[in-house]
Amino acid sequence: MSVSCKNEETATKVDSFTLSVQAKNFPDSTKVVLYNRDIDKDIDSAFVVNERFDFSGTVALPSLSYLNFYDKNGKPLEPYIFFFLENTNMSVTGEYSDFLNAKVTGSEQTDLYTVYNAISQDRDTSNRFQKEVDFLYANANNQMALTELLYKKKQISKDSLLLFYEKLDTINTNSIKGQELLTYAKAIDIKAGDSFRDIKGADLEGTQHKLSDYAGKVILLDFWSAGCRPCRLQNKKEFPELVEKYSKDDFVLISYSLDTDKKSWKQSSEKDNINWLNISDLRGMKGDNVSKYAVTAIPNSFLINQEGIIVRSFIGFTEGTNTIEKEINKLLE
Repeated sequence: MSVSCKNEETATKVDSFTLSVQAKNFPDSTKVVLYNRDIDKDIDSAFVVNERFDFSGTVALPSLSYLNFYDKNGKPLEPYIFFFLENTNMSVTGEYSDFLNAKVTGSEQTDLYTVYNAISQDRDTSNRFQKEVDFLYANANNQMALTELLYKKKQISKDSLLLFYEKLDTINTNSIKGQELLTYAKAIDIKAGDSFRDIKGADLEGTQHKLSDYAGKVILLDFWSAGCRPCRLQNKKEFPELVEKYSKDDFVLISYSLDTDKKSWKQSSEKDNINWLNISDLRGMKGDNVSKYAVTAIPNSFLINQEGIIVRSFIGFTEGTNTIEKEINKLLE
């Protein structure tokens, strides 16, 4: 029995999951948070009582998920486990000192991941990459295989990625990961030295803007979303400093949201205090603008010089590196 602090989610399926966990040697009142990595959201929480706790609910699709634990003071604990949460009856049995290796039953996609992970951790590294890819192609039509293939997409030819996509059913082709794969496989690669590709989007007030409206300036075009934690950190830490520093220069920062829900985009923009140009077409990874810049991971920024040439692309955010600032300085000298 457990006390649950569940936030109700809008279900997209009638089916539901139950997740029953035996947590050996975990103290009573240890807080447990069920985190869905695919939507970057804590979807439920509970407390350990008599070494047990339970969750129930729905997921739109099988989703890579974590169990995170916290002591009574809210301090994160070392034990955790990740698995694919799917609408079925699942169970987890593990011990405090080795919960990462807890046994997960009832999830076919977690079972697949376990086999795949064994290939990835094989000490015989000869031809390991090809063995991993062969396994994913042989077991293609599911979210687990899509998840792992997307990590490797830049090491696989785009023709081969399209062959993988053709193995998917309608549910998986239309999923966010399926669309991300298709967008990447069909995208024309873009690199430093290429001319910028014009895109357009509306700001939160509905006014349309085009990238070409700012031709002749140094442009930093950044792709982000509300659910991307590194993006949100960059919005709060790095970008305000750039906007302030170059306020009197021919420089413009354009944030392009990959959200599909305007409310989420608006709320996150307000929380991050975005006071620079902030646009979107609200089509997420399915939009033509994403395809033009072959965006596959965010945050992803493109620095464009006064002649409209892409100088550099930046993926990810590491606080304190000042890499983007250094490149802007070179263009404004």
